[in-house]
Amino acid sequence: MDKEIWQNIPEGDPVAYAQLYFNYFKKFYNYGKKFTGDISLIEDSIQEVFMEIWNKRKKIPEIDSPDSYFFSAFRFILLKKIRQLKRSSGTKQPHNETAFSIELQIITQETDSLLQQKLAAALKWLTPRQKEAIFLRFYEGLSYEEVAAILNISVKATYKIIARSITSLKDHICLILVSFLLLQLLPG
Repeated sequence: MDKEIWQNIPEGDPVAYAQLYFNYFKKFYNYGKKFTGDISLIEDSIQEVFMEIWNKRKKIPEIDSPDSYFFSAFRFILLKKIRQLKRSSGTKQPHNETAFSIELQIITQETDSLLQQKLAAALKWLTPRQKEAIFLRFYEGLSYEEVAAILNISVKATYKIIARSITSLKDHICLILVSFLLLQLLPG
């Protein structure tokens, strides 16, 4: 995030605050969907994060990594709301987890679709914590240090979680592809 935007927040600059909201809303929304399918709960959590930032803007310290700070704050609020909802309802929230010719476009789309299906199938083998670390590191582009801060674990543990996740994904994608190829070779 632009440091200039962050520096203007404590002074109550509405343009900087609007830019902050614009920069983070979609990121938080996508991140929140990894925890719950309850859109209103995600949106409420996003609103609460921005209300907290506005209300406490004069007390927020200078931060080296605003991404890490904001994702941590959003994660904390969302998980708190999910726990409250579980306690009050007694139900569990599920972890929710691009051609030159027409022919080339079709092939590309089919290949992309197949790869997405294989990746989705392989992702089912990861734990919720592994999915969250992969999402933050590769989808949001956060550093290992930022992921560690958000997950409240050491950087070394973050490296281990992501390495194990990638190994698991490779293993399961290979297994799925081998099974698919064997099925294609069988007479039928």
